[in-house]
This record gives sequence, C-alpha cells and structure tokens, in this order.
Amino acid sequence: MLALYLRRVLASSLFFFVATAHAQQYTVTSLGTLGGTGIVGNGINDSGQVTGESETAGDGPLHAFLYSNGTMQDLGTLGGSDSQGNGINASGQVTGFSTPPGNAAYHAFLYSSGTMQDLGTLGGTNSYGNGINAGGQVTGDSYTAYGATHAFLYSNGTMLDLNSSAEIGGAASLYTLVSGQAINDNGQILVDGYVNATPYQKKRGVAADSDRGIFQRRVV
Repeated sequence: MLALYLRRVLASSLFFFVATAHAQQYTVTSLGTLGGTGIVGNGINDSGQVTGESETAGDGPLHAFLYSNGTMQDLGTLGGSDSQGNGINASGQVTGFSTPPGNAAYHAFLYSSGTMQDLGTLGGTNSYGNGINAGGQVTGDSYTAYGATHAFLYSNGTMLDLNSSAEIGGAASLYTLVSGQAINDNGQILVDGYVNATPYQKKRGVAADSDRGIFQRRVV
C-alpha cells in the first residue's frame, strides 16, 4: 500500500523549512512532526504555509498537515486512517488525498475553513488531488469506471474529466490526459499525458508517446 511505502521513506527523513535571510544566507527551521518520526513537505504558498504528510504519535498512520505561524495542524482524514497534503493556495486551502471509512480507496480532498471535503472520483475507486489555485479549483487524477486514469478539474462542486470532448474538443482523439499536476489562477493546468497511437500504429503494435503540456480549458 502507498502508506506503507511512504512510511519506509519517512522513517529516515526530516523536512526543514528554508527561508532567505540575506542574499547568500538562509535560516533553517525544523517543522517538527505530528508526534511520529517521519515527515515530508509537499507544498508551500507565498505566506510560508506548508502542507505535506507526517507520521502521527507512535509512528502511527500518516496524516496531512498544515504548518502555519510556527504551528503544525493535523488535518485529519475522510474517515479512514491516512491522508496526505499535496498542494496549498494563498488562502491556506489544501488539496491531497485520504482514505475514506474502510480504507479501501483513496479520494481527493479539499480542506478549507476547518473541513475536509471528499471530492469523489470519475467513477472509479481512487482519486488524488495534486494542485489548487486561488479560486479553490483543484486538479489531479482519478480512476474512471473503466479502470483508466484520467486528469480532472474540480470546480464549483463538480469533478470534470479533462479528456471529455466538451473540455478539449477534437483533441480528445489525439491525447489522453492522465494527471493534472498544477493549476494557476487563470485556470491553466499542467498535465501529464500521452499522444494516442493511431489505428495504424496500434495495428503494428506501436506504443503511445508520453508527454507533458499545458491544458487551456475552452471557453464557450
């Protein structure tokens, strides 16, 4: 499981916050942990707020955290045992993923104003939030009902599959967008994906090419 893999990595790691003090000098601040040994920081905003994941007391389950003004806050979970913070915006809203009750899946979340919201999936088991902008829009990746992994945009209470023809028009036949990595305040999304093999290439067994690019959502 992902949590077990992370625990092996975290056991020998310690995350430090490095801030510029002068042109050639830095101050280093240990953020501490949520009571366990290991911690990893994954995102930081312009105010110096940090999110990531930390082992809880007794080297227990990994929980997402928000570090702000010298204090580390446990963001909890969606009802399961584990969570991880990946992205944070200027308002301190956090996205990442967590296990819901039963620990049988991972779901993307949006943490805002003290509440962790389950963003759901694109019809499959798992979803993961990777990036968030100032408007609270979230991007990441999710399993579909058919077992594929697709990039998504969560906006105004709805998770949208970025591979739908409504989002990318005719390009849906050319590309498969697998994972949204980051989103800016203009709604542009950095995505990982691949160029689809043509029917001729598929017949000859030619694999699709992986790629990374900027997704600009169509405005209708």
